[in-house]
Amino acid sequence: MMVLVSWDPMLIGVSFLVAFIASFVALDCAAKITLSQRKTDLFWRFAAGATLGLGIWSMHFIGMLSMRMAMPMRYDFPLTFISLLVAIGSAIAAISIAVSGSALAPKRWIMATGILSGGVVTMHYTGMSALIFHGAILWSKPLIALSVLVALVACGTALWLTFSLRQRHKNRLSHRILAAMVMGLAVAAVHYIGMGAATFGGHGADLAGGLSEHGLSLWVTATTLLLLGCMLMFSTIDSQVRTTRLTENLEQLNLQLERQSRYDALTGLANRIQMDVRLEECLRSAQHVRATFAVMVMDLDGFKFINDTLGHAAGDRLLMAVANRLSARLRPKMLLARLGDDEFMLLVPDTSEGEATDLIAGILDAVRRPVYEAGQLLNLSLSAGVAMFPRDGENSHQLKMNAATAMNSVKLQGHNNWAMYNPHTMQPGTTTVMLEQDVMQALALQQFELWYQPIYSNGTEALHGFEALLRWRHPVNGIVMPDAFLPALEKNGQILPVGQWVIEEACRQLNAWSEEGHDELTLSITLSAIQFEQEEIHTLICSMLEKYSVSPARLTLKIVESIALNNLERSLRMLTAFMRSGLTLAIDNFGTGYTNVMLLKDLPVQQLKINRSLIKDIRYNGKNMAIVSNIIEVAHSMHMSVVAQGIETVEQKHLLSSLGCDYLQGFLLAHPMPASEIAELLQRRVTTAVMPHQPAFIDPLLPEIKNQI
Repeated sequence: MMVLVSWDPMLIGVSFLVAFIASFVALDCAAKITLSQRKTDLFWRFAAGATLGLGIWSMHFIGMLSMRMAMPMRYDFPLTFISLLVAIGSAIAAISIAVSGSALAPKRWIMATGILSGGVVTMHYTGMSALIFHGAILWSKPLIALSVLVALVACGTALWLTFSLRQRHKNRLSHRILAAMVMGLAVAAVHYIGMGAATFGGHGADLAGGLSEHGLSLWVTATTLLLLGCMLMFSTIDSQVRTTRLTENLEQLNLQLERQSRYDALTGLANRIQMDVRLEECLRSAQHVRATFAVMVMDLDGFKFINDTLGHAAGDRLLMAVANRLSARLRPKMLLARLGDDEFMLLVPDTSEGEATDLIAGILDAVRRPVYEAGQLLNLSLSAGVAMFPRDGENSHQLKMNAATAMNSVKLQGHNNWAMYNPHTMQPGTTTVMLEQDVMQALALQQFELWYQPIYSNGTEALHGFEALLRWRHPVNGIVMPDAFLPALEKNGQILPVGQWVIEEACRQLNAWSEEGHDELTLSITLSAIQFEQEEIHTLICSMLEKYSVSPARLTLKIVESIALNNLERSLRMLTAFMRSGLTLAIDNFGTGYTNVMLLKDLPVQQLKINRSLIKDIRYNGKNMAIVSNIIEVAHSMHMSVVAQGIETVEQKHLLSSLGCDYLQGFLLAHPMPASEIAELLQRRVTTAVMPHQPAFIDPLLPEIKNQI
């Protein structure tokens, strides 16, 4: 007859908890496999598999013990033991396959899932076969199939969560907990679905042989606690050992990185970073006690030729030889650094000019001794410059730059010598070198400025807006024009950062004018060829306009005609994007380069700026006058406004006004000015509302004269 079955909810909960804990410990052990050496790799493979297998097996038999029937039950020991071996064996095999690569490949994932789920199902039904009672079990095939499907899906998910995501450093613990929960649910689901597939029939006669339920419970409890306890202990000890080892390795790595960050890898000398730190310390100390010290910059003469002809290995040996000779001349408290390539710097604290002179002379003599390298006897020499604190500079930047300036002066005079910095006796050309060096720091030191030249409307003579012009406020040379430093910026890759600063500063200034009540003012800036080639330039400009809440129509982007017409397809795409964003587009310095007005019909530009070279020599009935007149006429026919820049005489102003030029700009009307002077100009604008008055020395062009052009 059919036997009624009841369940102990407490033991059901314990069975799942055992499966979860065993799965978590097993997966934690599995994670140590890839971190272990070959000797311990096999141990952790076995430990992980044995723990997971034991957890699966224990969960099953605790679940069996939670089943209550009105008849005695016992368990066949051989089959019970075989079910344990099946669980452990399949778990070891599945984990070994899953961890055999750095990533869980689909093929290995499928194999591991098949083995593990097969082991779970086999263990369960083998364990069920170990049940001894008077009667028989009727099986529901659909539920058996469902238990197999659940095992496949859940085991595959748990393996993927554990091993596919193991290289992710974030949320690693949460992934492992989730995987352990999925694995525990998988085993529990297979067990209880499998139990639901069984219908027991029999009677309550006494049984002999096999393990009693009490004996099984003791065996399961003892085995589970012993193995899980050992694995937890081994895992904890291993984690502590790994943590200690990792801490020691990190400390050693930090020391190596600290040394690498302070010393030159080739020569072992201090590097630029350490020199800067020590120089600042020396400055503070010297300022406190009013002491003097020297900064010496040295460069090995002809090193590039030696490096190119004898090879880099020979060049490295030569640098080490020079470093040793320089180090041999050092006294306590001095610091010698290699700044890069063949350039060295020496910091000499607490020294006088006379002592510095003797020292640098001795250093040059020491370096001049021949060196035998690559089968040749090489004659070496240094060029050196010396700067004294506080006479030649009150901060580290000035001292380094002035010492480098003195060294470059020596190189211009023929090498193999030294010089004390003297701004009055440096060779011509040294200022240019110094500017090229200084401009590299200008952006970081906030030395760049935007100056603004007014642009006036023709006819109404009202202030229309400004053109932004880049200036460099040098601490020694004052205001430096772009022609003197732009080539250095382009050469050293600084043109893009400076260009980005110009864009942001222009937007910030437009916002400032808006806050002062001048929303109608426009501002034009120039995009260089390098900037225009950037794909992200449109996004950058739009983000700055949004950041400072500026209407795009107030910003005019100027592009040189040669750039705009160089790659017409790309230019059309970029300029169309700017136009759709509401920006005003202008062709700058029109009248040079391609000078093809008709090509402009394909470009969405709204403005032309006539090159100042055409304005400079404009005369009645002159050639330039005819060119300018044609440019204005064609531009107007294509609905473009025209700006004449470089107006310096009254004659030029009136001629261009008569020709119908829309906007006027030049020194005659207003010079470029810093932002601090704009307020005064705007105040004058409130009272006069027009451009500065200029006497009309000539009359506007008569119609008959215009017809002759």
